[in-house]
Amino acid sequence: MVIILGTKKLKYKQFKNLGLILLFIIALNLFSAFFFKRIDLTAEKRYTLTDYTKEQLKNVNGQIFITVFLDGKDLPLLFKKFKNSTKEILDVFKIYARQNLNYEFIDLTSDKFSDKEKELRFEELYYMGIVPVEDTELKQGQETKTLIFPAAVITYSYYDIQADSMVSRSVGLNLLNNDPNFEQSSPENINNSVQNLEYAFINEIVKISKNKKPQIAFVEGHGELSEIYVAEIQNILSEYYKIMRGKINGIYGILDEFEAIVIAKPTKEFSKEDKFVIDQYIMNGGKVLWLVDGVDISMDSVYSYERAFAMPALPQVLKIDDLLFTYGIRINTDLLQDAYSSTIMLKGTSITGEVRNHWYQWYYFPLLVTLNNHVINRYIDLVRTEFISSIDTVGNNSDVKRTVLLTTTNLTRKIGINIPWQVDFKEINEAPQQNLFNQADLPVAYLLEGEFPSAFKGRIIDNYLQNKSLFKEKSEPTKMIVVSDGDIIKNVVKSDNQTMPMSFDKYSLYNYYGNQQFLLNAINYLCDDEGLMMLRSREFKLRLLDKSVVENQKTLWQFLNLLLPIIVIILIGFVMFFIRKNKYSKK
Repeated sequence: MVIILGTKKLKYKQFKNLGLILLFIIALNLFSAFFFKRIDLTAEKRYTLTDYTKEQLKNVNGQIFITVFLDGKDLPLLFKKFKNSTKEILDVFKIYARQNLNYEFIDLTSDKFSDKEKELRFEELYYMGIVPVEDTELKQGQETKTLIFPAAVITYSYYDIQADSMVSRSVGLNLLNNDPNFEQSSPENINNSVQNLEYAFINEIVKISKNKKPQIAFVEGHGELSEIYVAEIQNILSEYYKIMRGKINGIYGILDEFEAIVIAKPTKEFSKEDKFVIDQYIMNGGKVLWLVDGVDISMDSVYSYERAFAMPALPQVLKIDDLLFTYGIRINTDLLQDAYSSTIMLKGTSITGEVRNHWYQWYYFPLLVTLNNHVINRYIDLVRTEFISSIDTVGNNSDVKRTVLLTTTNLTRKIGINIPWQVDFKEINEAPQQNLFNQADLPVAYLLEGEFPSAFKGRIIDNYLQNKSLFKEKSEPTKMIVVSDGDIIKNVVKSDNQTMPMSFDKYSLYNYYGNQQFLLNAINYLCDDEGLMMLRSREFKLRLLDKSVVENQKTLWQFLNLLLPIIVIILIGFVMFFIRKNKYSKK
């Protein structure tokens, strides 16, 4: 009887413990449904979203649907990992966006789509800027090629109260980086693309879902590039900002409503009144992107006359060198040649007498490869320039931090322009004298951050400002970027006034995407989109396996991964069985 009662008590206790465990599991699931917490043990916080991303996802007002085309049973291993990383980050996005975000993966090469459907979808994606990647992989001595679409389409839908209807807009997104330093399907490029996923997705989501945009202004009135020559960058920036253009006309405070202003390749003198307005705009926290030539010369003139003369631009013509000098920067009146440069196309006669186009290296058009030392220049393509000058920092203002953004290569020649310098097409027929290309890493773009002194401190300002109490001698914390090339922002305009993409170079017929990437990053940074820019600065360490070791020890590692866990579980089971048998047999 005692044994029976003891057995019943033991069973009751076991059922009670089981019930408590089940209740705990149910309560834990209910709690986790309302509260989310993830523990990220990786050194670089690979699986943790930034606060900026979380905030943007929580504030989404419409519905976001993301279609990812990185799918298929024949995906190479690296792209399968890329797909898994994409799915992981979208799963986390869904948690913070709640019911406002959904996604799906589609294999465009699947047999369930007809050839006609594939053709129509490929064409649709092409017009959205999405192009496939052909991956070549060597397996056991055989070469296999796979067509991959590492891309997505983001659709944002919301209810427009004024129109009393639902509105939708879509944007294409290439997930794979276009880094010139790596092949597209290389492990390094895919790793960089993985670490860029959060930025890539949230950047497009912010653009597509933003209703009220900050304003930026392109300053006119000093011979700056006309609107048609900056149409492409304005079109790109319009996805983030409201773009305005206009003259200052010496009106104090006319720039105050703008997040930033762009001064793009001025060619005429700045009046003292306009300089004062710009100076006080900076003193009140305004940001400026200066794209200013140190030397005045036009490639059109060189083409027209086969030669042209380069003249100093800043002191004699523009007269803004005093502003820049006060802020701690000086654009030199020199001309830089670089052995790593773009080409130009000229008509020439072949040996047979046939007239045809030839491409020649043109050392006056340096190509810049960035050092990836800042969020502005990280992972961008080649930056193409025309007739650039070097930049020096001046003064010793500890309140201003200076960061080099762009430099020439280690094969640079500096030509001082104190007197007119003749630029002649005859130079293309002359072999470059290597001893002259003896300078390296000359800065051509600087970021300045901090508190700047006013260029009008200690001057009489009666003619510029009636209420002198509004005058500021020192700025609020702000920033500016100075680039010694105005053509860096210029797009090609055809004879029928049609504009070409900003990345297109009419001389070499090549697309240089770095110009667009650099300028967009620069404006984003100046406009305090630092949350967005910080995403670009995230780095995940690439921990690759040794391929030779993997190949030689493949059987061993397969055994360890597949059979060893099973053997360990069986051994644990035997051990537990004998422990329980020994324990209860004694009782």
